[in-house]
Amino acid sequence: MAKFYVETGANAAGEFVVHNETCASLPDKEKLLYLGSRSNAAAPLNEAAMYQCAPSAPCPECITS
Repeated sequence: MAKFYVETGANAAGEFVVHNETCASLPDKEKLLYLGSRSNAAAPLNEAAMYQCAPSAPCPECITS
């Protein structure tokens, strides 16, 4: 299972990007909120909204469809 994080600041498109722990473009920890360990990225993408990080988007580098 992978650990997932969401950026606490929105990107230029207004989205909060969700990353897995091994992402090469993972921001500094101060800019992240830990979402938990999951077997896939579907749950973390939905859970980000619980922390007022919506809309969320998968990182194009570490989360593929």
